[in-house]
Amino acid sequence: MNLRQLRAFVLIAEHGSIRAAARALFITQPAATRSLRELEASVGAELVQRSVRGIELTPYGEALYKRAVLMLQEARRAQEEIAQMRDGAGGTLNLAISSAALTVLPAALAAFRARMPRVAVSFNEVAPPYSHDQLEAGHYDFLVQTEYDGEIQDGFARSTLFALPLAVGARAGHPLREARHLSELHHALWLLPGNIQAPANLLREAFAAHGLPAPQDIIACQSIAVALAIIAESDALGIFVRNLFEHRLLPRGLRMVPLAHALPAARVAILTRADSPPTPAARCFIECLHDAHAAGAPGHGPRRRAVPV
Repeated sequence: MNLRQLRAFVLIAEHGSIRAAARALFITQPAATRSLRELEASVGAELVQRSVRGIELTPYGEALYKRAVLMLQEARRAQEEIAQMRDGAGGTLNLAISSAALTVLPAALAAFRARMPRVAVSFNEVAPPYSHDQLEAGHYDFLVQTEYDGEIQDGFARSTLFALPLAVGARAGHPLREARHLSELHHALWLLPGNIQAPANLLREAFAAHGLPAPQDIIACQSIAVALAIIAESDALGIFVRNLFEHRLLPRGLRMVPLAHALPAARVAILTRADSPPTPAARCFIECLHDAHAAGAPGHGPRRRAVPV
């Protein structure tokens, strides 16, 4: 088993075609087929089978595919880590960033590029569980995500970047835009981010703290852009990071509901794979995020950062 064989196998699995994989590898189809057969001989099992839909993985192929992706990603990381240790140059950094980190991201990125200008950076939006799968598979170097629960046991290493003061947001003409107490918002439609369970628990805690039952009309929304569009054109309410209202990082048509009491806090956490140490570039960017928060990036005070939910 070698990296050449694994790379051919992974591309065959992802393209569903030996011919397409060969094109992606810039080799001939017979050469791609030979790599696949060599790999099958190495593991002693048939990895793919033909069907009316093309090439499909066998159960053995499914098992190897997950490991092969990780091995290829770790090989890439090893090469980049050596290059970065040697001269601080080269390689890529793939991140998934929650909008909660927008208040520190610009300063962190500027500091990172000053320190490691030749590392290519790619940003993605956090979208559980897809982003977690990508981190587990080694496609992302780390995640910066919003969390609402206490201790989370999901197999990832994590550290808290900062706490999140939260606020309720509504469109400028919302009939409840001047509400002062959660009791006035009980029957409203709520739009909550991502996996509904954790944000819903936070909403339930907020209402329970004032002896109120939790709202029942709740819609989950994975996309922040979609959530903002719905809130802007409806009477739905959302939970947002308070700093975004204070520093105008949300659309102009969105207003903070001036409640007389605070919501429970959430947090922004940095997640990495527990079984794979971050590359020098990843460690550098994480340091830059912490430094930007500690210093207080332009547009907000120190030790308070975040975004919508």
